[in-house]
Amino acid sequence: MINKNIILSGVIVRGLGEGTYFMSMQHYQKEIKKRLGFNAYPGTLNLKLEKKQRDIFKNLTPIKIDGFKSNNKKFGGANCYRAKIKNTNGSIIVPDLTKHNKDVIEFIAPVHLKSKLKFKNGDKIKVELVQ
Repeated sequence: MINKNIILSGVIVRGLGEGTYFMSMQHYQKEIKKRLGFNAYPGTLNLKLEKKQRDIFKNLTPIKIDGFKSNNKKFGGANCYRAKIKNTNGSIIVPDLTKHNKDVIEFIAPVHLKSKLKFKNGDKIKVELVQ
């Protein structure tokens, strides 16, 4: 049986400005390197999905990033799904704790995607989930 990759369509939206903070933390950097195999750029690309695509992750097995505690503060884990945008491999990351609307997903990669792929807020793009 051939397993066809899933394609999601989204619009790039402005984030909350917190991705850089969390993606710069040593714990998350180590976990991403260990579980996903790359050093994540300290920031995320935020995509607003079409409503019908939000539930797609319920049927997929995530790669789990563990949370941690530091100075009596708890930092949540995340579910990750290998994906690519154009020719750039990365991962959709869905934090256990988030202030984002449910139809916004975050994408991490080893590069700054807006610079590399010449993206700007409002651009419509496709994300391919890879097995």
